Amino acid sequence: MSTHTPTEQQNPTQPSIGNQYDSIPLQMYVPRLEFVYRLKCEMASENDYVGAPFDGSNVRVVMPIIGGTVKGPRISGIIQHRSGADWGQSNKGSNFTRLDARYTLKTEDNHCIYVQSKGIFSPHRADYFAKGPPTSMSQKDVDWFTRLEFETGPGPYGWMNGIFAIGVLSMHEQRIIIDAYAVTNSTTGAGPEEAPKVD
Repeated sequence: MSTHTPTEQQNPTQPSIGNQYDSIPLQMYVPRLEFVYRLKCEMASENDYVGAPFDGSNVRVVMPIIGGTVKGPRISGIIQHRSGADWGQSNKGSNFTRLDARYTLKTEDNHCIYVQSKGIFSPHRADYFAKGPPTSMSQKDVDWFTRLEFETGPGPYGWMNGIFAIGVLSMHEQRIIIDAYAVTNSTTGAGPEEAPKVD
């Protein structure tokens, strides 16, 4: 089990509003959010656009990832240079985009972590891009979230394989900012308990 002190964002025993709609003997609670890291991502200056198949309405936008940094209570490192991209899918006539990113993190102690990220980008206003692409976007401007999945070998980051993580995104000076949180019911730390070693 995780040995670090959890960074609690919510009361782990806050009753779920769902209890008001269906009363059962087993009470449901709002899960806790535990901070994992902040990632700062540098994107390429130009994107590639793939036309919609069969003259459809969905257009693929390939947004190359140049690099970046990742820092948190249990991880510090970089995004490997040009290790991935976001293969987003936009709908003609709307600002809504489905996100589909893949890239590799490399920690300061030389462990690689493969990241898959799927989510949404949805500005709150229809005219959000009327004056052209902004250089900064805040959470007040957009709904911008991802579901993060991690893949790495056994060792100091093996706990990341077993967490359910979400990313909350914004943009500052053309750099994507992702605050990653693990969603957990545990009060002792997110992530599965490691199996005992067998000699």
